[in-house]
Amino acid sequence: MIRKRALAWAAGAAAGMLSSGASADGFDGYGDSYRAFQTPPVGSGSFGVAGAALADGRLLMATGNSLFVESGPGTAEFAEVARLDAAATGGSIDPAFLTISPGGTRIAVGGGFGKPVAVFALDALGTPDAPTDLISGETAEYFKVGHYDGAWYDEVSLALTAGDFGTPAFVSLLDTTSDPDAPARRTVVSGIRGASSGVAFDREGRLYTGNGFADGGGSDTGWIRAFDAAEWIGGVDFESGGVLIGDVLSAGSLEFDSFGNLAVGGGDFGGQDAGYMGLIHAAAIADALAGLGAIDGADPAELKRLDPRGDGLGYFGAAYNGATGELYATDGTTWYATVPSPGCAAAIGVGALLAGRRRHG
Repeated sequence: MIRKRALAWAAGAAAGMLSSGASADGFDGYGDSYRAFQTPPVGSGSFGVAGAALADGRLLMATGNSLFVESGPGTAEFAEVARLDAAATGGSIDPAFLTISPGGTRIAVGGGFGKPVAVFALDALGTPDAPTDLISGETAEYFKVGHYDGAWYDEVSLALTAGDFGTPAFVSLLDTTSDPDAPARRTVVSGIRGASSGVAFDREGRLYTGNGFADGGGSDTGWIRAFDAAEWIGGVDFESGGVLIGDVLSAGSLEFDSFGNLAVGGGDFGGQDAGYMGLIHAAAIADALAGLGAIDGADPAELKRLDPRGDGLGYFGAAYNGATGELYATDGTTWYATVPSPGCAAAIGVGALLAGRRRHG
């Protein structure tokens, strides 16, 4: 049943700036066209590349034992600007994630299975002609904590999804100012009956995470639930708490755009249409949060399927650039950028500004 669209909570401030007939929330324009580009080559010891957008629109990428920055927004020309501490990483990393804090001042790189999470300040990065060494205890801290995905809650607290094989997954909150040898972290979402998935925060401080691969004893693969800050800060059980937003792929990565639409990466195990990146409409999320039920995955007005490869075989990740308004479907070393319709240009700027204002105490 097609649900009547509510007004997207993220678009209200920008709606008045749009010309008549233009989409106020960007949702409809994504996927009309794509800009494909290559990331830096996969580094030694890695199987992939992780990246995120800096406040000025340039992309920062991690692979091997190096970090690379784009010469300018959209150039797809990358140069090494920093090297991780090989003694701390065991030689190199296979990056699980790279995330930049809401204020743009701090960076966290998940090193992957058996590797640490590196945390350092943006100004610790060097320049293409003078890359810096991110030395443990000096210019970076390396936390030996399990992780699959990560997202900053504020400039200090980093949410990490994790879980041992065969046991329920969970989300912990790491205090990145604590002693790396005795990290202060606490579980905030427990009892996920399956594997780890992505994690994200909206502008209201709600935490979103999912079940990456169900164990058959509770939620299904791809279930995404949202938890109010008052709920997750005190600790909450995934299976019994929060609000079910929907069932999308394996919820492998979660990323909000400036309008509050939620991009979802991962795979659809056993499904017929696994090769896409899902995009949940902000209005459908608002309806779910208001108690009107989870999204209808068969309704393209609530869940859009983006397949830049066009072959139905992709296993995409998701990323977003608040400065340029580009949504990325990531596919190994090939990233596909798509933007909303031209009429949304003004709203993108306002949305990015609002997103940058989020702070938490």
